[in-house]
Amino acid sequence: MMANQGVPGFESPIRRITITLTFIKGPQVDGWVKGILEGLEQLHPINDNIEYTYLNFLSRFEEQFTDSTKQEVTQASLDQLSFHFPSINQYISNFEMLARKARYTIGSQELMNMFLKGLHNFLHIIERVIDKSLMDYYDLKEKTIGVVKNQQLLRAIKNSSNPMPFRQPFQHYVNPQPPQYNSSTAP
Repeated sequence: MMANQGVPGFESPIRRITITLTFIKGPQVDGWVKGILEGLEQLHPINDNIEYTYLNFLSRFEEQFTDSTKQEVTQASLDQLSFHFPSINQYISNFEMLARKARYTIGSQELMNMFLKGLHNFLHIIERVIDKSLMDYYDLKEKTIGVVKNQQLLRAIKNSSNPMPFRQPFQHYVNPQPPQYNSSTAP
């Protein structure tokens, strides 16, 4: 609708609704479009041609065409999300994407609890994070990253301090016998 901005008549809320409805086509939506058009015909062209009419249309549009199960599916995905060591960045990325889709407020206590729930397979990490005084979600995230990175470092050190036992490589060589001098052939 930005193309019609500033054009007299096209800024009318009723006209914006009508133009929008011309783009909605198909047998599954024809009945809904017809109902909205019939409702528009009942409106007074001057008194009801207000922004509220357009906002009301947008609300009805969203109710009609928004996937009602999207929120539930996203919530279930968030509930099942779990951290797999050592991929803390992937866990955080997935968590924050699902939290936004589920429309959680970043920083809420509920969201922080869900973040910790995803760490359930690593209680030692949860214990180390909870022992710290947490201010908000971002603080929790940073402290968790720090704990996981420390765990990664400890594992790397542990693995490097247990080297394989020293084994001398197999050497294959022929032990030539020193030449033997025969006293009869000596000069």
